[in-house]
Amino acid sequence: MKIVHWIILALVIFMATWFIYQTRETQPRIDTTIDLNWKFTMGDPVGASQPGYNDSNWRFQSLPHDWMIEQPVELNNPSGTAGGFYPGGVGWYRKTIDLSEYDNKEQFYLLFEGVMRNADVYFNGSHLGKQAYGYSSFYYDISELVRQDTLNVIAVRTDCSNMPVDRWYSGGGIYRHVRLITTSSLHMRIWGEAVNSTIDSSGQARLDIALEFKNNSRKNRRFEIWYDIVGPDGNLVADGKSSEYLDRKSEGRTSRSFTIEDPLLWSPDSPDLYTVHCFLMDRNNKLDQLSIQHGIRSAEFDPNKGFVLNGEKLILKGVCLHHDGGELGAAVPLESWKRRFKVLKELGVNALRLAHNPHAPEVLDLCDRMGFLVIDEMYDKWEQPWTGSAEDLSLEESWQNDLSNFIRRDRNHPSVILWSLGNETMEQLYIPGDGVAWYNKMKELVHSIDSSRMVTTALHPGDDDGFYEVPSSLMHVSPVVSYNYRSDLFRTWHVQYPELVFIATETRAYGSEKKEDYQVIDFSDNSWNDMDYFVAGQFIWAGIDYLGESGGWPDRGWKTGLLESNGFIKPHAWYIASRYREDPLIKLTVKDSLLADSLNHLYSWQTSWVGAPLVDHWSFEHDTREKEIVVFTNCKHVEIELNNRLIHTLSRNAFPDGVIKARVPYESGELVAHAFYQDEDGEQQQVSDTLNSSFAPYALAMNPDHSQVEGNRRIVHITTSVVDSTGELNPHSRHMVNYELDGPGRIRAIDNGDLADQTPYGSSSKEIRKGKQLLILQAGGEPGDLVINASADGLKSSQVKIKSNK
Repeated sequence: MKIVHWIILALVIFMATWFIYQTRETQPRIDTTIDLNWKFTMGDPVGASQPGYNDSNWRFQSLPHDWMIEQPVELNNPSGTAGGFYPGGVGWYRKTIDLSEYDNKEQFYLLFEGVMRNADVYFNGSHLGKQAYGYSSFYYDISELVRQDTLNVIAVRTDCSNMPVDRWYSGGGIYRHVRLITTSSLHMRIWGEAVNSTIDSSGQARLDIALEFKNNSRKNRRFEIWYDIVGPDGNLVADGKSSEYLDRKSEGRTSRSFTIEDPLLWSPDSPDLYTVHCFLMDRNNKLDQLSIQHGIRSAEFDPNKGFVLNGEKLILKGVCLHHDGGELGAAVPLESWKRRFKVLKELGVNALRLAHNPHAPEVLDLCDRMGFLVIDEMYDKWEQPWTGSAEDLSLEESWQNDLSNFIRRDRNHPSVILWSLGNETMEQLYIPGDGVAWYNKMKELVHSIDSSRMVTTALHPGDDDGFYEVPSSLMHVSPVVSYNYRSDLFRTWHVQYPELVFIATETRAYGSEKKEDYQVIDFSDNSWNDMDYFVAGQFIWAGIDYLGESGGWPDRGWKTGLLESNGFIKPHAWYIASRYREDPLIKLTVKDSLLADSLNHLYSWQTSWVGAPLVDHWSFEHDTREKEIVVFTNCKHVEIELNNRLIHTLSRNAFPDGVIKARVPYESGELVAHAFYQDEDGEQQQVSDTLNSSFAPYALAMNPDHSQVEGNRRIVHITTSVVDSTGELNPHSRHMVNYELDGPGRIRAIDNGDLADQTPYGSSSKEIRKGKQLLILQAGGEPGDLVINASADGLKSSQVKIKSNK
């Protein structure tokens, strides 16, 4: 009987393989990642660009890959505080690829979504070019170099020798996906598609589709473009055809408009997406095809209303984000971004400023699907480097190609509402005339590609001593003014310059300046109080802790975000949630007097960004003094109970900053806060939050975000906690946790949120912080369950099984 089963299995595999092969052959365009089976080495070996080079002693490496995060952190590393004390260097990648199966294809492109940095790319020994700016996506036409009678060799040299270049952690290597695109000689250009929509007064939408195509063949060609527009429900809502002609060895462009009746509009609350399918047809043969996700929406900036989405004012409740993923480095899996974005949604965030460089294209796709409004930023500095940069990159040599690729790549994302060209540039501060000139020529290029969006640049706040001009001359180069840390002047400027729109592109989560006494919890000077009706919104610096821009050794990064680098919410972030969220909310926190005292004695330029000194637990067995509780809510009335006894009835309106504070005698047990509100029917309802005291550490508990991996979903995030005998988190634990993994996979990272922890990359052990940490697993390509065991001295161990399908 077993023999029969094996025969059936072999037949099924054979038929599936045959079907995939046949289907692959008939696809007019194949756009696939080629991330597997690369070879990698650190160093700069001579001859590594040539096909015949012997790379047998190099290690196998899958992409995306950040080689910098793997290196040891040392105080004397040249990246210093800016780069998180990581070293630089040179790293090489090589890959052999068999293209014989594409014998019916004529056009080949190699597309890199991001290589850090100074990337020299070779194909079969030919130098394709050098990409200096590490955040730009770029591509090469390799059609004339492809060999289908033998293996082809891709070689990439990455050079991050001069450190630091960025003011934050950059990473190093091919840290984003690499794609192979094959199609016919007559085809649609890479990033040559543009879809825009407008909504008329009757509510109908006009969809405008523009396509660019190339004819690399030796013949003049007549062809058709077929269009299918599919609604969010999967049903066809419009279709059409157009006849086209293109001379040989030339490029062309066409456009077509469609009317969509009763469209579903894209918004943060309802991110409905249409799909536009475009087919390039020669008679009835498909030569090429593209599919574009599109959200129908109107987005405007108005001097009196700020930001208007689909005809209604909407305040941008934003945060700023850098591109790294904490202990993951710069090569961040999409699943990790999705987990982080879910947490930001929980805080009420609806907008992201992707600072200060282009982020991965899949991150923009995720913003489209999850409903985030995006300020898409190209640069930090321009031609004048920041003080401390070890490499003087000439913007003049590369800005047109890099900026053009950036706009063309991202222009179809409904999430993108504004282009930002820079951040606190040196030109603004020292040579404003040059800054205006740079801005204007870059803006002109942007609008030649995409005229549907406004352009801005984030401005340095200057100072109050008159050393830098305030307001900046660059405030008048765009109707949309993005100013960092100057929301306190928006009311004055709005009166003086009523034609301008103001956005607070960087604000602090707690107060506008360093607090005189952190023992006094006071949000009165929070920037949210500056968000008048005419202001478009704010973006808090930063949404998540990140590597680089350290306050000093041993810290490897910026640690004053709303979330820790592992994505755990910091207690003070619930103030932002109480302002950003519209559904009833309450969160109970307790002032940490010891932390407040340490902040009062902390002398660092970063102290101004520190959040309120709070904890979200009720476990103080060694400090039984009276506690000050801090309650964040958007409801009017709150009741506080301790061990089922009502001890406070409080009104939010009684507190000038809208944050409830009260003194509570410490008593082990259960502390509960109830907030009361009226529902749509006028009935009183309540929401509650509870803090329980914990007992002695007893066991480890592991909680995965999902119990099965399949397809491209290969990442599992597991929260490992130290709990007492009742299952309550022990917030004071600093146990060393050891992990053992059995099965086809690997530990990608362990992140305890402590950027001063310098546990070497790749370690299978790490100390717990605040009672928990994040374990990130990556399943391999082969089937087989993953079994992960966690152990620590004196604690009951924990085990989790993750089912894995190929």
